[in-house]
Amino acid sequence: NTLSGRMDLRTHDIDEDEILGNLSPEELRELQCEMEVMAPDPRVPVGMIQKDQTEKPPTGNFDHRSLVDYLYWQKASRRMLEDERVPVTLFKIFSVPGAVYKEDKLLLDHCWPLTGSYINVLPFILWDKVSKLQIPKKLAVDTSFIKLSARPSGNQTNLDESLQKVWKNDPDVKELNLNNVENIPKEMLVDFVNAMKKNKHVKTFSLANVGADDNVAFAVANMLRENRSITTLNIDSNFISGKGIVAIMRCLQYNETLTELRFHNQRNMLGHQAEMEIARLLKANPKLLKMGYHFELPGPRMVVTNLLSRNLDRQRQKRQEEQKQQFSCS
Repeated sequence: NTLSGRMDLRTHDIDEDEILGNLSPEELRELQCEMEVMAPDPRVPVGMIQKDQTEKPPTGNFDHRSLVDYLYWQKASRRMLEDERVPVTLFKIFSVPGAVYKEDKLLLDHCWPLTGSYINVLPFILWDKVSKLQIPKKLAVDTSFIKLSARPSGNQTNLDESLQKVWKNDPDVKELNLNNVENIPKEMLVDFVNAMKKNKHVKTFSLANVGADDNVAFAVANMLRENRSITTLNIDSNFISGKGIVAIMRCLQYNETLTELRFHNQRNMLGHQAEMEIARLLKANPKLLKMGYHFELPGPRMVVTNLLSRNLDRQRQKRQEEQKQQFSCS
């Protein structure tokens, strides 16, 4: 019977559309699942083999130009918001009870003259206007509480004044901190470094995150050949390459005062050759005690660690000998 049935199927044409039309939705889904198990036809593209599993209607063809324009305006909007951020001025107002201040309504709207109250709502755009007003005698402003925040970084170093003090070898300037100061011209950075050549009082020189490049690093290297006072140098988070760091290390053999050098987190990796050269040059320097950098290669890392330990031991032995001489003299 089975063989005769198969022969009947071969002799009669099968209407597949009629069979599929009589199937219920559940049977169609079951049939589709069964067909997915079968091996796909290699001649059919992959995108046509897989079924569409999304329920969202198509949004149209991909438009590259629209995407680029959208990203551009998003970035421009963020930049505009950052530029519109206005620092605030913090000051304290003292007033005599009953005093009425009506000289400027704009100031009165932002600053309510309460006795001994802190005001933290006056932006810089009003500060020039406030400073030009004639404050009534009944209203006294304690300027000792003024705190300017001209730079987002918070570093309030006066660049021009500090540069002049370093050039004049001011004995009161023991530390020169330019960390995180925004938009310092490269020429001014080089001027600061050149001013340090003959300076005899600055002990700590910090140039972290100021956009220094190899030209500044080469100037620092030449400065270390002549300076005899600096003990700590920080040039972290800049754009100095391996050539600049190697130049600084090469000039350390002429410097006998620097004990701490930090150059971590540069824009680009220094490279394996530069790390090996740094370790080799450190052998000729017995004064450096601390180095702020994470070596990628284990070999130079171990060499530098051992050399710094050697320098620390020598420093400790030197102190012990000096103490013994003091005891013997006493």
